[in-house]
Amino acid sequence: MNIVLFLIALLLLSACQPGPGKPDFDNKPASSLTPADVMAAATADDWRSLDPENMVVLTLDSGQVIIELFPEMAPGHVINTRHLIRAGVFDDTQFYRVLDGFVAQGGLLYESEDEVPELQQGSYQIEAELTRRQPLPDRYLAFDQSDGYASETGFLDSAAIGRDLNTGESWLLHCYGALGMGRTDDLNSGGVALYVVNGPAQRYLDRNTTVFGRVVDGMAHIQGLKRTADLSGSVELESANTIRKVVVAADLPDHDKLEIQVLDSASESFAELLNTRKNRTGSWFVHQHDYMDACGVPVPVRIKPE
Repeated sequence: MNIVLFLIALLLLSACQPGPGKPDFDNKPASSLTPADVMAAATADDWRSLDPENMVVLTLDSGQVIIELFPEMAPGHVINTRHLIRAGVFDDTQFYRVLDGFVAQGGLLYESEDEVPELQQGSYQIEAELTRRQPLPDRYLAFDQSDGYASETGFLDSAAIGRDLNTGESWLLHCYGALGMGRTDDLNSGGVALYVVNGPAQRYLDRNTTVFGRVVDGMAHIQGLKRTADLSGSVELESANTIRKVVVAADLPDHDKLEIQVLDSASESFAELLNTRKNRTGSWFVHQHDYMDACGVPVPVRIKPE
């Protein structure tokens, strides 16, 4: 399994009261460094290892997709999805709705719960978790107060989130690679309809569906799925886009386990990386914008060095 060193994060978060160490949005000086300079200077302490209980390995015919789950932002969905994975609910299903530049949706299709086996743990439908109303921990990094969909965006555990500073609510953003839960008009009908954003950030979906994870490696395999022409999906894809197996990384045999790391958003290196992304230097660039939206920030990912 090849892990890309740098890939676009998909997923983002936000919430909590302003606190010490938060950046000054208006007065942060432009950096003379490049992103490569920042990464070259990053130390081992600047990287965070993914928790195997919150890491999922999804196997397609073309390869593996590595997903990180975020129980701090959507605990019910993370716990329930782990139960369903361990029950084999997603094995030998498919991505049945793949709309170019929008989302790839897959998982279990059924008309009624009478058609599916009874679960020992978990449920096929759970209550939506569109936002969380709680103070965010000190490791939260505020980023942008010029966002059109949130009063503030920032990063928690290297994932992008949005915040409503008036209500204290926070949520994961619909960035490229975000993992969300599909639903019908019934707000609490989700449970088995997993989807991954496979195009530009779909921010108008924020706070309308539950986002609870992000792809950290393997988006090339998501992009390689056969497309559907419209929302009907499964009629066109009877034998394509098979999800062979989904496993919680903690359950993998020792010889298949990998320690995957992301650049920690609580580190000084991550904050400096944001600044260099807002203000690109080098002979090629003739203008610095002093801005980047949270969904446009590539989050570095690597296998932990020996």
